[in-house]
Amino acid sequence: MQLIPQAMNMNRQLIGLLLLVSFFLSAAPRVRAQTMPAQTASATPLERRAADVCTQFRKMPGDYDKLFGRDFLAQVPPDKLNQIFAYYFSQVGRCTQAKLLAADNAVAGKFDLIFEQGYSVPATLSVNPTEPHLIEGMLLGLPVKLTASLAGLVEELKALPGETNLLVVKFDQNGMTPVIAHNAERALGLGSAFKLYVLSELVRAVNARERKWTDVTTLDAKFASLPSGMLQSWPASAPVTLHTLASLMISISDNTVADQLLMTLGRERVERMLAATGQAKPELNAPFLSTLEMFKLKGEPTGKAAGAYLALDAQGRRAFLNTTIAAVKREDVKPFADGHPAYVDKIEWFASAADMCRLMDWLRRQSESDKTAREILAINPGSGLTIPRDKWQYAGFKGGSEPGVLNMTYLLQSTKGDWYAFSLGWNNPQAALQNEKIFALVQRLFQLIPT
Repeated sequence: MQLIPQAMNMNRQLIGLLLLVSFFLSAAPRVRAQTMPAQTASATPLERRAADVCTQFRKMPGDYDKLFGRDFLAQVPPDKLNQIFAYYFSQVGRCTQAKLLAADNAVAGKFDLIFEQGYSVPATLSVNPTEPHLIEGMLLGLPVKLTASLAGLVEELKALPGETNLLVVKFDQNGMTPVIAHNAERALGLGSAFKLYVLSELVRAVNARERKWTDVTTLDAKFASLPSGMLQSWPASAPVTLHTLASLMISISDNTVADQLLMTLGRERVERMLAATGQAKPELNAPFLSTLEMFKLKGEPTGKAAGAYLALDAQGRRAFLNTTIAAVKREDVKPFADGHPAYVDKIEWFASAADMCRLMDWLRRQSESDKTAREILAINPGSGLTIPRDKWQYAGFKGGSEPGVLNMTYLLQSTKGDWYAFSLGWNNPQAALQNEKIFALVQRLFQLIPT
């Protein structure tokens, strides 16, 4: 099971494009005058450097020593830069304008790079304060259609193979008001977005004064799962606070943490939170699986466990997990060995887009006085995606991904103070997904949701 945003199944070219965090130093390239975007006499050094970057999106970029310094090129060599700029050019054409959105200070700011095929690419840029104002940092985002609409975005979702769902809502005095909906009540596999339900039980217990965020628990070796995450490598009996566990579960989607919390809080208590947070069909998740149980069902050596499990009723499945599955050794488990989906529509954590928006609303309301849960949700708002901070002052996120499964769920607060949520899902039991297509749609959603 791969978890977003840390380990999504993107194609390798896009990984090279989107995870360019911390580029370093250089000066302006020599390019022909007709390819240089217009620069006004009053342009700042930061704006001039952004215009210089704009000229690099072409079939044969280069002259990097005039734009990027030695430290920069030592980390991102010219052949890699060639791939990056040429790939964007092949997808969206020439860059025609670098539009400044916000300047953090005199030497750093955020831009929209406008492309001739009707796309923009969010970019963050910083330059050295002294001449020749070499670029010290750059982050490029996903291409976003300039002329897109919410209705058009839904049509793109419908064209994807398999099943998709989407719901965008605004929270107001009437509750949850839909902005746009597509298969909103259709339950799909969540991947690691299920961890929001584990978080909800922890929030309930803290608010009921049954637990504290500062409570310390010790890691139990029998709950050590497979990556993503890092606590599977920590020593058994290591003391960890509930706050730390929750933060790691949400921000880096640590599977061992999720299992530790699930079993510490109680599987049945988490199951009760499904109905409490508004899930329409909580029976789909009984019993509520740990990540290691999921891995074992889909990847134990004989290949027979999944079929045997599915033939049982809920009570029989609980007994099967506690006996047959518990006896499978973790080191013998090889889930998704061939990279293909496995039991996507049968063995998963399931929820609809409406369920997930109701869950985010529950978390929002339950964290009015104690904002710890909101802070945890906002630690990682999605790697490779750019939250337009001129529109959204808060973004809480959890997603999930494995072969054939993708979910991205957000809680957002606009700069005007209004609250929104959206959940987007894609399942295909027949083939692995092109996750980058959903990344691009989500990037567009941030801009298209009317506030």
